[in-house]
Amino acid sequence: MKKTDLLYHKKTFFTIAKNLKELLWYRVVNRTLLLGIALPLLAFGIDTGCSYWDYHPLHAAGQTIQIANAHIDAPQGGKLYFGKTQAYVSMLTPITETSYFIPEVQWNQLIVDWNKNPKFDTTTFSYAQFGLLFYSTGLDRWRWIVRGTYDLDIEHFSNPSLYGYFSWLLWGAYQLAEDWRFHLGGLGYVGLENEMTYPLLGIDYSPTSHWTIEAIFPITYSVQYKLNTNWRFSLVGRPIKQRFRVGAQEREPRAIFSYTTFGTEVNVRYALPLRLEIEVYGGYDVGGNFYIKNQHGSNPLYTTVKGAPYIGGLLNLGF
Repeated sequence: MKKTDLLYHKKTFFTIAKNLKELLWYRVVNRTLLLGIALPLLAFGIDTGCSYWDYHPLHAAGQTIQIANAHIDAPQGGKLYFGKTQAYVSMLTPITETSYFIPEVQWNQLIVDWNKNPKFDTTTFSYAQFGLLFYSTGLDRWRWIVRGTYDLDIEHFSNPSLYGYFSWLLWGAYQLAEDWRFHLGGLGYVGLENEMTYPLLGIDYSPTSHWTIEAIFPITYSVQYKLNTNWRFSLVGRPIKQRFRVGAQEREPRAIFSYTTFGTEVNVRYALPLRLEIEVYGGYDVGGNFYIKNQHGSNPLYTTVKGAPYIGGLLNLGF
């Protein structure tokens, strides 16, 4: 393979990885993770003198966010602590030079600790996530992402009808001009006695090679400064939403809770393209809401969550 060809294809993979970073809170998973390992480099239509593994297609990563005790505006009063930690493995699986599957399998642990909770006592929950993402730049000036995920409580793995949760995303980005992109699509979920669909709409603007401004409802809001290939500094607006169902032994058996807030943060990222990504962030969660419903999704207890500081980080290794 010519050196220029190798650089071209590595640049293609780097672009894919950069765009997929926009999906930080929408990681996807797949029950057939190992399918991509045996895929030959011939799928790219290029010489086999360059190994498929030169593109570091296998990724192992971990991420966490921890929000300090926030006051609860409810008759019971008290404070709520929220934390989420994730570990996942993903595989970049090419179909053509412009289309890819990215399967992923993920483990998640939640801490939802309201010290005056009248409905349930458990504060730590774990679930697995399975799904698949399709990424394509095959259409002129378009980038398309389609993904589906399925979450299932680890302690109730044999009861998916009650503890399963499916979410989906359809995301298109159109290159309006050299420095402008328009985003449209939709996302939603079904499960845990509810279903919801949201529109996806927004723009991003890069006035220079160093600066990018993006506002994409309801996924991401940021002002980014890219110092060089390795370093990026950002001001980020982070939407946070989590739904879950508790066990049958609680005071409100199989209750369903939902936590929704919005964080504002300073974010620092260091990356070696395709091989290493380290991200640390900290800021202030401006508050939101927390509710608990019975197992049928009715008789709600609504509360308002006040603001609180938070910190978090991400480590992603490519192999």
